[in-house]
Amino acid sequence: MIIIIRHGETIWNIQKRKQGHKDSNLTLKGKRQAIKVANFFNKKKYDLSKFKIYSSPLRRVLNYKKIIEKNLKPQFNLGERTRLSNMLKEHKFGHWEGKNDNEIKKKYPKEFKLRSQDKWNYKIPGGGESYDLLYKRINKFLKKISRKKNTLIFTHDMVSRVLRGNIMKYKKNKIMKMQHKNNCIYIYKNKIFRKYKV
Repeated sequence: MIIIIRHGETIWNIQKRKQGHKDSNLTLKGKRQAIKVANFFNKKKYDLSKFKIYSSPLRRVLNYKKIIEKNLKPQFNLGERTRLSNMLKEHKFGHWEGKNDNEIKKKYPKEFKLRSQDKWNYKIPGGGESYDLLYKRINKFLKKISRKKNTLIFTHDMVSRVLRGNIMKYKKNKIMKMQHKNNCIYIYKNKIFRKYKV
């Protein structure tokens, strides 16, 4: 079983700004979403104490995870067993981080157009990534972990899309159309992903 949790709503999520490797604070709604995630697992019969746990090291994810930990059954001990992985950081948006689409179109019109024409391969300027580079990064992560062990992953929207797409062997066009909303958990079991709203 693989459980994928995206961080809760942040200020930049509301403002539709690209976060990438930069951070913005969780909103009050985002903090409440963390409590709902904890309640979801407190009611389920999954023994999280037996799961391998991996997390993005970015602050918004770690803050979200801390709130979940405070509200989970104490025997789960997520914090002590979590391995941080740079491979689970969000897709890097380079110079575009902190900006919304309108600001990017205005400041980087040529680059914005080029990316819209080939999102999979276009590498965002300023040290950013393409979907292809993100896919390769996630592929390395999946090769490092054991698929035979139950795994809990704390990460981001675009990373979740690529993780799920990689596992399900989806084509790139389908991966790019996928989403992982702040209030959802994805659970992979019996060779399928199921979405749970919290």
